Amino acid sequence: MEEKEKRIIVIGSEGHYGVETVPWTAEEMPNIADYENVIVDTSSLTPFLVKVERGKNLDERYADFLRKIRKNQEFVRERLIHLLHSGGNICSICSTQEYRAIGTYSGITNYDWSPFPIKLVKEKGETIELYDDSFKRYFESVKKWHFCFEEMQRDYAAMRTIHDFYKGEYYIRPRMRVIAENRYTRPIAIALKYEIFQFQNVQQLHEATTSMDAIKRYGAKLVGTSGELILLSPPTEIDSGEVINLLLNEFWGIQQKTLPPEGIDKIVVPGEDVLKQEIQNKVDNIEELKSEIGELEIRKKEVVQFKQLLYETGPPLENICKITLRKLGCDVDDSVEDFILTKGDKEAIVEVKGREGVIERKDGAQLSQNRRNYAISKGKALTSFKAILLGNPRRLLLPLEERIKKESFAQHLIGDAKVEDMALVTTVQLFKAYREFLEGKISSEEIIEQLFSGIGQTKLV
Repeated sequence: MEEKEKRIIVIGSEGHYGVETVPWTAEEMPNIADYENVIVDTSSLTPFLVKVERGKNLDERYADFLRKIRKNQEFVRERLIHLLHSGGNICSICSTQEYRAIGTYSGITNYDWSPFPIKLVKEKGETIELYDDSFKRYFESVKKWHFCFEEMQRDYAAMRTIHDFYKGEYYIRPRMRVIAENRYTRPIAIALKYEIFQFQNVQQLHEATTSMDAIKRYGAKLVGTSGELILLSPPTEIDSGEVINLLLNEFWGIQQKTLPPEGIDKIVVPGEDVLKQEIQNKVDNIEELKSEIGELEIRKKEVVQFKQLLYETGPPLENICKITLRKLGCDVDDSVEDFILTKGDKEAIVEVKGREGVIERKDGAQLSQNRRNYAISKGKALTSFKAILLGNPRRLLLPLEERIKKESFAQHLIGDAKVEDMALVTTVQLFKAYREFLEGKISSEEIIEQLFSGIGQTKLV
């Protein structure tokens, strides 16, 4: 899949930064053909089809709901053909193929949106042979697969939707490129496209629908090649929303930020309410006080940014951790992997990790390895450097009281940390400590002392 700075839309998944999104249940679908790249989350369609137990009748309201989704899929399919014709690309996070009857003579599948016929075979396995290295990071999140793709059919009927778009004036030959396969050479990720051939007369064109060698025999002219429809096995280590973020970053350079979860505004940072009230007071005299209001907005932004400690992951979480530690009087050197934290004569290497579940053992193992590498590079003993793992487990779970009750770090990681002289600290703890620091209830020296002296799970306040 080529890297292009073009318009992108995500269908079936929301909350992605820097792109437009639309759910399958939208009252009106946008004109997909206006975009050059489309990401389709097929897995978000599947729950609608399996919600009602097979064999049981649908109530009319739910049947109408499924008809609406089918209508949206059909609209998407028609517009996607226009997109493929113009060289645009589609990437789909797939799921098992499902069918649901609607009434006696009609039904819906979770692949009605596809211009190409798609058939899956249910199989399970773990062996993956990757042939396209541009999807290497994607397949790091796929540890198991649950289906394979069947070979593309070349018959006219299977490609009827695309043939109809060209009004029978050209011959359409599908092509399949294998991105990854299992140990039995069955594809588990593929890219589909089609070639457009022009024959000299209608008789030759009709013969091509039944004869495989007609193109070569009559010297048909290749007049065009479509964009690709990429079909990927679903991730097993992260959810489809996170893997779409990965694709957006990998292929289009759109770095994702986590949108604040619902309810985050209920968490108060010291000074936030006061600043809001001051802002409102100044708005009454906005023309006279514009410059003063602007200064207050800046101060408010500097205050509330620390809420990111409660829900962020990746580079945004690492960045706000660095800002917080600098506010507490530490020096931060981010010229190495992870970053180095210094306070006086104390030095530590810090790993930052955010997850929707617990912080895993491998996160601590990576930190230990980075600590050893850094000690070797400096020619010092391993004990010269503290290891600190700042983790944001269950990062989207609110209220915080519920999050705190649950396990934060894997048990094996806790055991390793005690051996490795590693402090395991949640970013919720860092947030609370910084809040008490702002309130004057604790000094920065006390917080930093806890960070450097902690072993295993460590509380800062």
